[in-house]
Amino acid sequence: MAKKRRRRRRSPLPAIVCLLVVGLIVAAAGLIFNSRTERYEQMDLKEYYGFTSDEQAAIMVDDRILDEYGYVRDGMIYITYEMADKYFNESFYWDTASNQLLLTLPEGTQTWSDGDGTGTVLMVGDTRYISAECIRDNSDIDMEIYSDPYRVVARTKWTNVAAETVTEDTVIRSRSTAKSEMLTSVKQGDTVVLTENGDDWVKVATADGLIGYIRKNSIEAAPEGTISHTTDEKFVLEKLLLDKKVCLSWLYIDSEDGNNILEAYAQNAQGMNVISPTWFEFENAKGDIHSFATKDFVDRAHAMGFDVWGAILDVYGGEVSTGSLLLDYETREHIIDQLLTIAEQTGMDGINVDLETITAESAEQYLQFLRELSVAAHKKNIVISVDNYVPAYTLYLDRAEQARWVDYLIIMGYDEHSTFSEEPGSVASLPFVEQGIKDTLNEAPKEQVINAIPFYCRGWTTILADGSLQSEAYSMDDADQWAKNRGIEVTWDQATGQFAGSSEDGTCRYNIWMEEEKSIEEKLKLVRKYDLAGVGFWRLGIERDGVWKIISEYVK
Repeated sequence: MAKKRRRRRRSPLPAIVCLLVVGLIVAAAGLIFNSRTERYEQMDLKEYYGFTSDEQAAIMVDDRILDEYGYVRDGMIYITYEMADKYFNESFYWDTASNQLLLTLPEGTQTWSDGDGTGTVLMVGDTRYISAECIRDNSDIDMEIYSDPYRVVARTKWTNVAAETVTEDTVIRSRSTAKSEMLTSVKQGDTVVLTENGDDWVKVATADGLIGYIRKNSIEAAPEGTISHTTDEKFVLEKLLLDKKVCLSWLYIDSEDGNNILEAYAQNAQGMNVISPTWFEFENAKGDIHSFATKDFVDRAHAMGFDVWGAILDVYGGEVSTGSLLLDYETREHIIDQLLTIAEQTGMDGINVDLETITAESAEQYLQFLRELSVAAHKKNIVISVDNYVPAYTLYLDRAEQARWVDYLIIMGYDEHSTFSEEPGSVASLPFVEQGIKDTLNEAPKEQVINAIPFYCRGWTTILADGSLQSEAYSMDDADQWAKNRGIEVTWDQATGQFAGSSEDGTCRYNIWMEEEKSIEEKLKLVRKYDLAGVGFWRLGIERDGVWKIISEYVK
């Protein structure tokens, strides 16, 4: 009998390999399918904003969600006074004396307080809140207020905004992946703002206060002007600007008899068109003003072709603290009423504010004083100018806010070195003056900026034995004589734009940086270079007559 052939057993390995390959293909296909599948789970927006209570509201300003929250009470969103001032409207002012919120607008000053029935102001402990509705309705901004969840979306800047148009109905996600949660949906034609670029996904801000990711191919640059703003005239105080370049000089008057020097001091002042007599100062803590103003002076000045801007001074301070005076609304009102009454009685054309003792701590009430003064003065057609040291010394004075209210900002382009300096130096070197102009123009428009130039300089004496320093201010002629008496030969110093020199006598070292015709002209060139509103001089009577011919050539 023949033997049966034994059948060879086949290996299962090929089948297993085949199954694995098929499985991998299926898995890969699934991954590809899943990766390309959009998920549409809505993210909890309270979680998105990081809310930990129902009393919180999100705040978005200029396409940025702030770390600080608003406060919700009775369905209204409130924002702290500090946030309102920082982000929305610097003109809100908290009057501590009356515990009221004030807002000065061109038509006048509004007031609110906690419990007045309007719901505008809210006090929670020591925290002061303003309703978002009040901020929106009384500020030159764009603002929308939303609920569910509570949030405020505001725009205060409209330049250099990367507006984009959505090109198809799509969604905005919490992360740059199709699998991430959806923040919101957008439709073709909607406008978003590009905040961060990318290859496939970009980060955008929506008009209703969300920042998330959208596919790059779903947006395109929006037409210019898509996001724009038109200022409501109710927020704009019309300026009372002269129809010519201002050429102003202060006239120092410390008694009523001092008014008699006008003709003697001003008769050769070619080109000068504004004179500012130092007429007013604070008399006591009630805000009473001591005045040397007379109608006769104004009439004589007008006859000579000058406008008159009476100056109120507080240069060195004293028993009366200007910062404290300006804290109280009624005291500010009393000061303003006196100034405007005198202006009407004398016929003067403007008021010059020269309160040099304002500190960072008193800057807020000072700005409020300028607002209230400007609004009241404009109703009587009276020009308001304000004197500021260069921004490097007084950055806290907020020239941008000043420029919204006053007519002219005058840079006191001097006292680079003063009686308080620890080393000798120029009163007003050319680089110092130019930097003061540039810094001021970063905050205020050139049409409102006047640069003031000194007619004086300082003679410096260093005692060699102990290194102590003394200085004294001199008129132009007196400075020449001081240098001559000490054997100083001055030469032109290109770095400072002045004639300068020094000498020693074995006991003392003497230094001087002169102000005279050539140095004045170099500063006038800066006024022309930056096309400023004009020039000022401290002070009439200490210059040489020859400088006026030069000045008149630059203020035409």
